[in-house]
Amino acid sequence: MKTLTELYHEGGEAKHFAEDFAHRLHTGDWAQAKDHWTLAVEHVSNTVAELDTLPPRAAARRAEELARTLCLSLAQADRCWACALALR
Repeated sequence: MKTLTELYHEGGEAKHFAEDFAHRLHTGDWAQAKDHWTLAVEHVSNTVAELDTLPPRAAARRAEELARTLCLSLAQADRCWACALALR
């Protein structure tokens, strides 16, 4: 799994995602953003059945893609997936 910092250093859309996730959704708290990114990827890895049929590297990449989609869709409503869970 790529960390949020690795995504940032990757540049392009990955960097934009990392910045937005940390700054807009977590008011610049990179530690919290990193934890919540990890939780989102772990959640996807543990719940998406299609990942079980993929080789490990492909499954990890796909889990990251799906987690990013999950996080981006909730970001449209200014919400973080993990922050929303904490409020329940």
